[in-house]
Amino acid sequence: MEIAPEVLSEIAPTLNSLESARRTAFKHIGMGLGVFAAVLGCMALYSHVNSDWVPFFASAVIGGIIFAVFTSNALRRVESAFKSQVIPKILQAIDKSLSYDPATYIDADEFTQSGLFKEPDRYSGKDFVEGNIGETLIRFSLVDAEEEYEEVVRDSDGKIRTETRYRTIFRGLFFVADFNKNFNGETLVRPTTVVSFFRKLFGNYVALEDPEFNEQFTVTSTDQVEARYIMTPSLMEKFKALRARLGEFRASFFSKNLYLAVDMEFDSFEPSLTESFTAKDQLEKIMGHLLSITRIVEDLGLNLRIWTKA
Repeated sequence: MEIAPEVLSEIAPTLNSLESARRTAFKHIGMGLGVFAAVLGCMALYSHVNSDWVPFFASAVIGGIIFAVFTSNALRRVESAFKSQVIPKILQAIDKSLSYDPATYIDADEFTQSGLFKEPDRYSGKDFVEGNIGETLIRFSLVDAEEEYEEVVRDSDGKIRTETRYRTIFRGLFFVADFNKNFNGETLVRPTTVVSFFRKLFGNYVALEDPEFNEQFTVTSTDQVEARYIMTPSLMEKFKALRARLGEFRASFFSKNLYLAVDMEFDSFEPSLTESFTAKDQLEKIMGHLLSITRIVEDLGLNLRIWTKA
């Protein structure tokens, strides 16, 4: 994704300042590492002379923890400054209405309400964006949803016990768009799998006229008539094209919204801290992800407003 010269020009002063802060952070980390190594060297000499290595190992553990916390905090501050100062400017270049909050995310209730996943037992997220693309109100964020389960394990003594663990339900982009229609039922569009095959035999499977679409997606709905009204031949073509561009995704139509869950790397909006902040590919990576997401509105023709809310 090529960044427009005017965008680069506007962001350049901010990037220069942040790059200076990044270099300073790494300089302080290097100094801290030097101090830590010097202290360890002194403690190693002391322990060797006194034939007592407890002080050395204690210093290594305590000093290592302190250095790790110091390094993590220093890098987190630089990363946070980049995201809070640069990403809003990138979004403004896409559309003036888009706002950004790195610490906020789509609410767990709305995630569950979409019907795409079961209610998570543990839920978090980041990088919330909200605004309008044309006439369509959108909001999205990265989310991490997990379910709790019990696993029987055997410890080193051979004793069996039950441990509570977590596994991922979904981790990626959760996207919500106003569909300009109030739905009476709930229609779900999922990737076709072996499980989907059994949904066709039992339950509320919706048989559509496009064989290629049916190979890629399985549609279920609480309202068969409404589902066919929504899933027009044109929208099915758009869904196939979106899958070719983004990879597999899940979608649902509920209340008045279109919900999309798309696999996406959880660090999609993080800058590389080992690379200069003034490097163009830092911006190009993040802007590419944001444009890919906001383009969903165009891909699915959501601004055409062919439906009207009651």
